[in-house]
Amino acid sequence: MSVITRRPAKIEGLNPDELEVWIKQDAGRKAAIKCQILIALCNGSSMTEVCKIFNVTRESVRRWRNLVLSKGPNGLVPHSFPGRKPQLTPSLKKQLKKTMAYPPHRIGYKKPRWSGKLLVSYLESEHNVVISIRTAQLWIKMIRNQ
Repeated sequence: MSVITRRPAKIEGLNPDELEVWIKQDAGRKAAIKCQILIALCNGSSMTEVCKIFNVTRESVRRWRNLVLSKGPNGLVPHSFPGRKPQLTPSLKKQLKKTMAYPPHRIGYKKPRWSGKLLVSYLESEHNVVISIRTAQLWIKMIRNQ
């Protein structure tokens, strides 16, 4: 009969009481689940059990553990990074909605309907906004569905 031995997870430096206090500060945080996972490890659950129960990978748990050790529980809170500013500003969106309410021939274009190519041309000439045809098609769809 073979005996399965479990390798214990590294929990040195983790304080389950500190993690519990942090969870209670804001139970709605997604990071609270990560704390529960680390607490389960501190309380003796195996890495395999925890990964199966919470459907996470060992690598994720290892990363969370390292974040808590280096930055404390707040290291588990996801931080958003500013991305590219949208070219479709609320004012431009409002203006496009008004403009696209009428056929393009009313403002000097020969086409009977708005298309992605036509919108690209209109935005470049009237608003100095350069976008791809596919982006223009998506904007048309979005503006019409509002």
